[in-house]
Amino acid sequence: MKNIKFEIKENGIGILTFFRPEKHNAFNPSLLNELSDLLDKENNNPELRLLIITGSGEKSFSSGVDLKALLDFNDIEDARRFALLLESTSEKIFNFSKPTIALINGYALGGGFGYSSACDMRIMVDGAKVGFPAIKLGAILPVTCTLYLNALIGIGKARDLLLTGRLVDAQEAINLGMVNRVFSKETIWEETLKIAETILEGNDTAITYTKKTVNHTLLKEIESQKLYAADNFAYLSQTKEWQKRMKDFSNKKKK
Repeated sequence: MKNIKFEIKENGIGILTFFRPEKHNAFNPSLLNELSDLLDKENNNPELRLLIITGSGEKSFSSGVDLKALLDFNDIEDARRFALLLESTSEKIFNFSKPTIALINGYALGGGFGYSSACDMRIMVDGAKVGFPAIKLGAILPVTCTLYLNALIGIGKARDLLLTGRLVDAQEAINLGMVNRVFSKETIWEETLKIAETILEGNDTAITYTKKTVNHTLLKEIESQKLYAADNFAYLSQTKEWQKRMKDFSNKKKK
């Protein structure tokens, strides 16, 4: 795999790392396809008991969708397929049979935080920031990511973050309920592994069925909205304003 690194430790803890450090671990179709295939393969692997998801480097967990991917759509069907890939991969994290922990080692923006929200727990490094700047680009967040955020912090607080596009630091993130724990850069791995080991004191089958019970209601809501949301994303991607904003932002980053 080119864009994903994965290993299983002796204690059954798997570590999945987004590996595009030069692009702040942004999601492009190649990374998403690799991630989707890996989640399918490992979902029923008896050697894997818990999955930690993180980003390569120290700057970013993931900056979300790669803007180049958004500029490369040939037509509305290209955009719709990409939106469905984003949604389905997010759902695979949400429905993963093993407990999942997002170790947010740096910036987690847009779909980057959305994918961490699909995990059972989020552990954030002090000094990182999270947020949803899509609105400033004239884009919309995948529906799964929006619904995860609603479930975590409530609709009122979600509106604040989604409509302003502002970023929040680790302290505000934990106060809002976006993340479960915050640790320093020096201790985050040690503390995350302690939490993982505590979870694994439980019975694997009981953990899986507990997840299914907790996730059931939200999953029904996702199922009812995801196709409609993909159509909205595809339509928006073909508007002149979207394309202008994406190109302007891309050119700004190159300067």
